[in-house]
Amino acid sequence: MRKIRCTLLCFVGYLFVCVSVNAQVGSVRLTVELPGIGIQKDSAIFVAGSFNAWNPQDSSYCMKRVDNNHYTLEIPCFYNKKYEYKYTLGSWEGVERTEDGKTDINNRMFTARKRLKIKDQVAQWNIPTPVMVKDTTNQLTTKQIELLSTLKDSIEKAKPVIVNRLVEVIQKMNQNLLAEQPSDALNNQYSEELGDALGSIFVSLGDVFKQMAQILTPEQKQKIRDAMKEPNAPMDLPNLIGKLVPENR
Repeated sequence: MRKIRCTLLCFVGYLFVCVSVNAQVGSVRLTVELPGIGIQKDSAIFVAGSFNAWNPQDSSYCMKRVDNNHYTLEIPCFYNKKYEYKYTLGSWEGVERTEDGKTDINNRMFTARKRLKIKDQVAQWNIPTPVMVKDTTNQLTTKQIELLSTLKDSIEKAKPVIVNRLVEVIQKMNQNLLAEQPSDALNNQYSEELGDALGSIFVSLGDVFKQMAQILTPEQKQKIRDAMKEPNAPMDLPNLIGKLVPENR
């Protein structure tokens, strides 16, 4: 029994020596050159690969800054083993890309050996398009929105009356114009009535629009004036003011 145990211990020892010889641990130095003016001093470059489970922000694989454009790092490796890797800005959204900036590069590769030094060059970074943050300054308050809604309701209630009056005048004008002997006097009368109807519409709308403008702060008015300069900006005041309504309303 003792002989068997000794034999097993010797065999295990032999395996340990063989593994140690065939899988020697060492280091490989990576040096990378960054595109353009590099990155800010308070930013960081990371190496992500098969040696660290492809973690894009592994603090153990954060590179040391040499200057604006150059970073370096020694990583532990098993000699004669093949590794794959990429450089990142700390996330896969900030991984290195091809020179045209359209696609991620293929995995970089090396086979570890003694005193191996690798010099790489990043052509481009994948810089995500920044999300445009909606300007929420000078948005309408709840009270302003309530007042605006009341004024809009007054316009909606007045529409049927205004439309009926216009239709009535236009119908009388058409009947006179289509008569066998149209009356110039009636035509002039109906034209005046039509003008009065249209005038009353503009007066009533003007009064409502005036009240709408009065609920705005000077800053909100300036914001609307700026919006009016944009292409395809709405022409009517209610829709212009509506641009100041918060999206969650």
